[in-house]
Amino acid sequence: MKQHARVRRTLAGLVPAIGFLIGVAAIAPAHAADSYPDKPIRLVVPYPPGGNLDITTRAISTAMARILKQSIVVENLGGAGGTIGASNVARSAPDGYTLLSTTIVPLVVNPTLVPGTKVRLQDFEPAGMLAVVPSVLEVPARGKKNIKDFAGFIAYAKAHPQELSVSHSGNGTTNHIAALLLQRDFGIKLTLVPYKGSGPALSDLLGGQVDAMVDQLTSSLPQIQSGSLNALAVTSSKRVPDLQQVPTVAELGKQGFEMVTYSAIVAPKGTPVAVRQKLNDALAQAVADPAVQHQLALAGSQVVKSTLDQSVKIIAAEEAKLQPLITSGALKPE
Repeated sequence: MKQHARVRRTLAGLVPAIGFLIGVAAIAPAHAADSYPDKPIRLVVPYPPGGNLDITTRAISTAMARILKQSIVVENLGGAGGTIGASNVARSAPDGYTLLSTTIVPLVVNPTLVPGTKVRLQDFEPAGMLAVVPSVLEVPARGKKNIKDFAGFIAYAKAHPQELSVSHSGNGTTNHIAALLLQRDFGIKLTLVPYKGSGPALSDLLGGQVDAMVDQLTSSLPQIQSGSLNALAVTSSKRVPDLQQVPTVAELGKQGFEMVTYSAIVAPKGTPVAVRQKLNDALAQAVADPAVQHQLALAGSQVVKSTLDQSVKIIAAEEAKLQPLITSGALKPE
């Protein structure tokens, strides 16, 4: 009995201490968020330098650094279709000091397309959207098939199944997915030709080695504006400011069609909401900066203003578009 009494007294003495420790644990993240950021932030771009995402990230992060009064170091960590950089960030401490700038597609399709990929969209939580870039269906201005508009493209494809060769920047990219959706939604069969990037694909399109291409507007805009390429349609829900004469796919027979490249800053799962909110606030101010908007517009991108909740909804909607292509087997390893 005496022993039981001693145990009860010991436990009774521990209760206040345990309560104190729980209280400290609960308060600590709040204090950490209050002082965030108090050291440089590492922002990983999971692709080589010079691409659209890299340009977008650097433009917006420079403005964010001024707002947060803390340096943001952009690090290019490419490889395996974005998986290497994404995995590196997913394994980092969820404290807001290691972040990932990424498009949505790799985190959804890479587990299907890249053997051994373990990192998933669910390993991250958004801090906010960066920008959006539409894709464009284009043909050479003097192409062998003499296709002049979208209706002519569809008519030719229906009359000559799999005869039209259409290049894109790689298996699993937004451009590839847009081409798959065009096939599905218009009941046509194309010969899709993957390349390792837009550069070589564009070169072969201009050289006549392929008949058409689906490309991010960023890469093809100069050739369209010079008259070397004829833009048949854009994949955004609205017409693009720099190409007001080019209709959307939705206008041309498929209401609701949209396949664009969204980019976002995401943090490892478990990053405190208060930290992500601070990042989101800085991001909102950065994308509202006219100088940033102008810089991105020159590259064919448009900024996206989003709260944390809106970011979750945008990402979920993009993921929902991709799932039918994954489950049907249309998206598969090369």
